[in-house]
Amino acid sequence: MAMKFNESELKALAKNNQGLFENSSQILKSASATFDINKTYDIFISHSFRDAEVIHGLKLFIENIYSLSVYVDWIDDPELDRTKVSKHTANRLRSRMNNCKTMLVAHSESSPDSKWVPWEVGYFDSKNGRIAVIPITQSTSYSEVFEGQEYLGLYLYGVHGKAKESQETRIWIQDNPNKYIDLSQWIKGEEPYERSA
Repeated sequence: MAMKFNESELKALAKNNQGLFENSSQILKSASATFDINKTYDIFISHSFRDAEVIHGLKLFIENIYSLSVYVDWIDDPELDRTKVSKHTANRLRSRMNNCKTMLVAHSESSPDSKWVPWEVGYFDSKNGRIAVIPITQSTSYSEVFEGQEYLGLYLYGVHGKAKESQETRIWIQDNPNKYIDLSQWIKGEEPYERSA
């Protein structure tokens, strides 16, 4: 059974790795020492900064299951100031998006207030259009259908659940509940395909 990501699940995952939030000055030092503008990533996560703990959990979830590289601006470029729209931040984000294969848009209740999410989606769509929305809900009820901001309805969306064959938890990028593909295959350029119900 596939379902949307739940905020509390992702926060719990992030809390198990608290060091990210507790040692911010140490992270800044190590990030500036290892900074590489040409580094490539599999995934760029576009999100509201208000969801920082949830996004940290989502990044860990993806990296632990798939061993994919995931870019999150305040983790990988912690010197950027997301509270201000500036040319420096925009140029850095453009550069990072140019070095990413795909974009996942983490859509939560905070997303509509973000200054950066629509801009990032627009830029990445013009770059290669390989975008999927990851709905993040506060609800614990089962649902895998995405209904969010109107423009995000243009893209595929992702849910998580166990694979029938292996019973491993996976992220499924889908067009509808019967047409989906594993995240790792989608990143390689494959498209969701129809499955029997």
